[in-house]
Amino acid sequence: MEAEKAKEKEELMSRGFHELRQRIEELHCELLEEKILTATLQSEMDGEGRLDEAFKEVVHKFYEIRQQSLEDIEEDVSWEDKCGCLLHDLSEMWTFSNPEETSTLKYISALEEQVETLRKSLDNLQNKLQVGLEIENHLKKKVCALEKQKILSEEKLRAQISAFRHYHSQHRLNITSLLDEGFSHIKSALNMVEEKLKDCSMSERDINSSQVDNLKLNELERQDVRINNDDGSDLILKRNQPSLTTTIAVGNSDVSKALAVALNEKVETLLLLSQQEERHLLERNVNAALQKKIEDLQRNLLQVTNEKVKALMELAELKRDHQLLQEKVNQASREGKSLGEIAVKRTLQEKDGRLKNLLKTSYLRRWTGIQDSDGNDADTHRDSEANNMDFARMKIENATLKESLESMEHLIRAVRRLRLSLLKFKEPAASKGMENRSSESLDNIINEASQLKIALGISLPLSWSVEADSGSFSRRVEEEIDNGHSTRENMDFVSAAGFEMVELLVFVAQLLKEYKCS
Repeated sequence: MEAEKAKEKEELMSRGFHELRQRIEELHCELLEEKILTATLQSEMDGEGRLDEAFKEVVHKFYEIRQQSLEDIEEDVSWEDKCGCLLHDLSEMWTFSNPEETSTLKYISALEEQVETLRKSLDNLQNKLQVGLEIENHLKKKVCALEKQKILSEEKLRAQISAFRHYHSQHRLNITSLLDEGFSHIKSALNMVEEKLKDCSMSERDINSSQVDNLKLNELERQDVRINNDDGSDLILKRNQPSLTTTIAVGNSDVSKALAVALNEKVETLLLLSQQEERHLLERNVNAALQKKIEDLQRNLLQVTNEKVKALMELAELKRDHQLLQEKVNQASREGKSLGEIAVKRTLQEKDGRLKNLLKTSYLRRWTGIQDSDGNDADTHRDSEANNMDFARMKIENATLKESLESMEHLIRAVRRLRLSLLKFKEPAASKGMENRSSESLDNIINEASQLKIALGISLPLSWSVEADSGSFSRRVEEEIDNGHSTRENMDFVSAAGFEMVELLVFVAQLLKEYKCS
């Protein structure tokens, strides 16, 4: 047992000795490598020392030449100061050529600088020319659209005038036909009356002649019975006279009835004519009043749109300030300050109330033109009640179209200005001269684009109802501020397009900023 234990110890000792030998060999190899490295480093250090000595001699020599040329001899100057003086000297002080060659080089460099400036000015002029051509094309398109609109309005007016003329001609023909019928009826009635009068006169003559003949015959034949004949003649006359009076009375009553009917028809036609003329005059007056009203509404609309743009820009600035204040309040709330939150909420409520009052008093009432009217205006309004709905709809559509055009023009101007300011960073010379201010200007562009995006997000169309949405206005503003983005569901097409363009500009500005930083 002891022998086995001794053998095991011997094996363990041999294994440990073998490991120690391997470790010694590895350390010996590493020592040799370190010696080789130290030798190479020593040789490199010797070479660097020789180079330093040569560099010191060169620097000393150039410094002496410099001092001799400047006639300024200084002593006890360190080697670092000499190197700094030589590095800060201009390249013109160390030209190893003739003065004539230096003058030609200066002239060539000046010409090259002039060529560069001319190229820059040419590029700027080309950019300005391109912008002018774009503006000219835009104006041409706008003029063509206005001409088309003018032609369409002229065609509509001509069609309406032709319709009015056709309507007038129809009424005129109807009135003339009615007058002709009445005249023919009156003429036929007069002819009938004349014929009846002639018949009555002929019958009277026949009756009188027959009575005279009978009387003469009775007197000649019967002279002795004269009294009886006289009585008989009186009876005959008494019998015949009532028939004559009845025929004359019947004829006179027919004539009076016909004349009364003709006069009534004539009076009715005259009343119709007078009513038609009064209606035409009333329509002319109503059209003139509506034209004046349209002009007043157009002026009010222009003023209101300008005020709306200003109010939206002010609202964007206020919203930006409110966002900054909200961030400060959040920071303060993290630190435990509650008074600042109360003050910010009060300022927000006051600003919101001011904006609501402004929109209630001056926005909708001014562009709709609600004013006190007299009795004549009320009458004209009652007469033109049927056309008021169509006219109001056309007025609202025209106002919304003009507002969208003006907002689109304002948006195009702002986006073009931001785009041109971004194009300046692509020029190499400008980027070299504005390296320090490029990041600040890009930040300004991003801030301005974000303000424009905020203004587009809170823009209000003309059909917006203040009374319906006044209660939820402040709540929507606070939700948009808390969420950090505005909803695009209720936007019109102008705001949506502007939003996309502004986001694209912000993305390009951020890319340029990252590129400049890298």
